[in-house]
Amino acid sequence: MTRQLFDSVAAEYDAYRPDYPSQLFDALESAMGQPLMWSEVCDVGAGTGIATRALAGRGANVTAVDPGIGVLGVLRSRSTSRVRVVVGDGNALPLRDGLFDLVSYAQSFHWTDPSLSVAEALRVLKPGGVLATWWNRHDLSVPWFADHQERLHAVCEVPPHPDESWVAKMLAAPPWSRHVAVVEIPWRRRISLEDFGRALLTVSYVFALGDRAREVVDAELAQLADLHPEGVMDEPFTTYAVMARR
Repeated sequence: MTRQLFDSVAAEYDAYRPDYPSQLFDALESAMGQPLMWSEVCDVGAGTGIATRALAGRGANVTAVDPGIGVLGVLRSRSTSRVRVVVGDGNALPLRDGLFDLVSYAQSFHWTDPSLSVAEALRVLKPGGVLATWWNRHDLSVPWFADHQERLHAVCEVPPHPDESWVAKMLAAPPWSRHVAVVEIPWRRRISLEDFGRALLTVSYVFALGDRAREVVDAELAQLADLHPEGVMDEPFTTYAVMARR
């Protein structure tokens, strides 16, 4: 995993990135066949702990794993005693076999090598445990947001984000051959343009621009201000989750 790159924007990432809808955690409990309360969870690529805190808030005991010292510092400072922090890599988890009811990857599975990380997740799961990956996808059926993202990708010279449905196909196919469940949850968050700009500055391909990042974000906010003159907007998401049982 290469998630250490978020160390440089850890505090801003935690403050301005979106969280997850409550329906996601209901779906996880349904897939597990048990409540998160008192469940043992390994949150891989935990970052600053946005998902970790939500899982612990449902009563889970969470082992948060990430290679980034900076993001884990934020996670540790904002978490309860239900969270144990481990510096580690999703491709080689420094954990014993058969410990967890759930292994989760919130916005992080694409940073791993699936040929290694899936085997590691299955190794540390209890029999019948669940591997779950999820992402907050922006809803590109909303025209103004699709236009925004197209502009941003063009100026940052990056291709469109790949469709995460490849994860479901991979887990269902040999050598894993798992029964896979997919959940899609549409939702929106109300956010000011200023905070949306702060969130953009934590996007990997934006902050990779270095000194140009602020200029690019300011230009994009000027475009969005014409569409949202009140200074706030509804940012559209679909949380896409893939779950497979060990």
